[in-house]
Parts: sequence; C-alpha cells; structure tokens
Amino acid sequence: MTEAHTPSADTPHPSAPLAVEAVVFDHDGILVDTVRPDYLACSALFEEHGATLPARMWAQEVCGRPDGYPRLFDALLDSAGPSPAPAGGANGPRDHAALQERLSQLWERFMTPEHIRLLPGVRELLTRLRTAGLPVAVASAADAAWVRRWLDHFGIAEYVQTVVGGDEVPRRKPDPAVYLAAATRLGVPPARCVAFEDSLTGVAAARAAGITVTAVPTALTRSLDYSAADHVLPGLWAVDLTRAPWTAR
Repeated sequence: MTEAHTPSADTPHPSAPLAVEAVVFDHDGILVDTVRPDYLACSALFEEHGATLPARMWAQEVCGRPDGYPRLFDALLDSAGPSPAPAGGANGPRDHAALQERLSQLWERFMTPEHIRLLPGVRELLTRLRTAGLPVAVASAADAAWVRRWLDHFGIAEYVQTVVGGDEVPRRKPDPAVYLAAATRLGVPPARCVAFEDSLTGVAAARAAGITVTAVPTALTRSLDYSAADHVLPGLWAVDLTRAPWTAR
C-alpha cells in the first residue's frame, strides 16, 4: 500500500530516517471517532435555524480547534434566516452565548457511547508499540478529563504513559505547548518522537514542536490540504513499524 499523499517538495521534512523513541497521539479523530458526532451536533444546530453546515467549512474552521466554534456561530448567524420562535428551549436568542448553550445540549445527545467509536487499528497499534517498548503519550486540544474518560471507556488507558490536555498548557493547538509537554513527560526529545494527527491545527502544533507528524485524515477532513505533514496514511491500521519513520504497509 502506498501513502495517500506525498508532501509538496518545498515543505521542509527530515531527510534522514528517524530513530523513533516515543509516540504521541492526538485523541479526538485519531484514537476515538468524536469527529463525526461533533459534526452531527453542529449540523443539527444549523438545521434548527434553517441553515445547512458545509462539511468542508466545518472541517477547515472547527475540527480540532476549540476556538473554532465562535467562527461557526458567526457563519450560522450570517446564513440563517429570521430567528425561529423558541420551542421547548431548543431555540433562544441568536447570539453566541445562546448558540453555545444549545450546542452543548446537542453534544449531550451525540457525544455518547452510542455514537463514539474506537477507530480501526488503534488497539492493535498500541499493542505493537508496547511490544516494541515504545512509550506512548496522548496530546489533545481537549481537556485531559475528557481524554481519560474515553481511554478508560475503551480499555486502552493501560497503553498510555501520560495524557496532556489542552487545559494543562498555556495555549492550545496549533500552539506546540501540548506536544512539548508530552515529550517532556516522556523524557524523550521532540525530534525522537512521532505524532499522529487528524486535524490541520494538530499537524501545525506537532511540526512547531519539532516532531515528525503523520496525518490520518477522517472521512470528513480527507479533502483538506495535509501537505504540511511529513506523511499521510489512510488509517492507523496502515502503520508499518518496520519502516522508519513509519509509512504505509
């Protein structure tokens, strides 16, 4: 199997094989599929106001970006028609605070074990990394408690040496702070780490930290430009640990 994408020639990438000493995973969209439930919740918010949420706009501006929701609300306010009358509390004044409150209610509907799934190849790759003696961290823009909740739910917390959440660093992705903190906790220089990311902001954060990054796009983000990543794979199931710095099988 070949790589899904070859980075552009003018993008700086390591020229020598990487001696991998640790692995850092993003969480949402890499280990567990919270991407689709989030999009469903955001789409439902738009539908309640008579608007349609373009998938590419959501992928580009919101996915992986906690600061993307204000832009999402601006897009809704720009595209929606007259504010619908309140119905059972579902709709309120059309401002950011009201939209955030309603989105939080929709998250409670969609961000559940019925909708969130462990992504293909995750458990197998974590098992292979443990066998290879490579420590693992999770570096997420989400809060650490959210990450630990799902690691515990899917029974994969035992494979992870440390979790760094966006609430534990001064600035969230695309700032590199969360990746630098993960490498520090593992005691491994960033240049000896490999990261796996699904969002453009995550790729930017890992690259800014000096970490080799492999992008693994989701179905909703596959159309985006991942040329800033060192490699692009169709899924974690395609990782080949015998090839440095781990391209496709």
